[in-house]
Amino acid sequence: MSHMITQSRMTLGGVDLKTPPLPKPPRTTQRQTNIGEFELNPLRHITVACVWWGTQYGVDYVERLRDSVSRNLSIPHTFVCITDHEVPEGVIRMRPQLKDGTWWQKVGLFSPDLFGLSQRILYLDLDLVVIGSLDQIANVAEPFCMIENYGPNKGHAAHNSSCMVWTPTEQTHRIFNAFTSDVTKQLHGDQCWIWRVMLGQITDFPRHYCISYKYEKAQEKWRHRTNETSCVVFHGTPKPHQVKDEYIRKNWI
Repeated sequence: MSHMITQSRMTLGGVDLKTPPLPKPPRTTQRQTNIGEFELNPLRHITVACVWWGTQYGVDYVERLRDSVSRNLSIPHTFVCITDHEVPEGVIRMRPQLKDGTWWQKVGLFSPDLFGLSQRILYLDLDLVVIGSLDQIANVAEPFCMIENYGPNKGHAAHNSSCMVWTPTEQTHRIFNAFTSDVTKQLHGDQCWIWRVMLGQITDFPRHYCISYKYEKAQEKWRHRTNETSCVVFHGTPKPHQVKDEYIRKNWI
């Protein structure tokens, strides 16, 4: 698949599908007051979104993420879930904008019909474990923010979409509007597409904000975890319910 991506000469919806040059990732900064001092919570409200599609995860994953956000985000927020399932109390269900493809449902987050142009959105994967305050992630100043891809091979994507913060714009709407089923035949997943549509407009979180269980704890060491780490990302396997690490289990409740 990666060979096909690298060699692709297709352009879909005005988006070049070739692998772009890898960026030197700019890092996010925090919002500031007019006098240049950092504020703790300058946002008045943020929408927190997740996607629950198919049968890989049960409703307990939605409940645990809802509760984790409630414990770790001091900013007033609305918790929404893009799903066709019935959602638990305290979660607002929003209908999926794509009709097929679990792997690609996050593209629907960027539909103009969901959030308009004014809201600030924090997206979190269901299998992400929150271990600290989310305020610093929610308060990033830049318009569109993601995680730097954890793996050494960034040919698929330079960024990871497990955690994203953005303000909807006409450009972010292109992630949805320019998307067709042909994209799924050329690229590996949503973060490959997002990178190409938002080329040059993505800012990465500092590495210690969102760390990878696979590349950190699985190697018996936490390379980037600090007191400011907000979450552990479980991309691939294992998933949170499959690990016995007490540090993870005490936060995944």
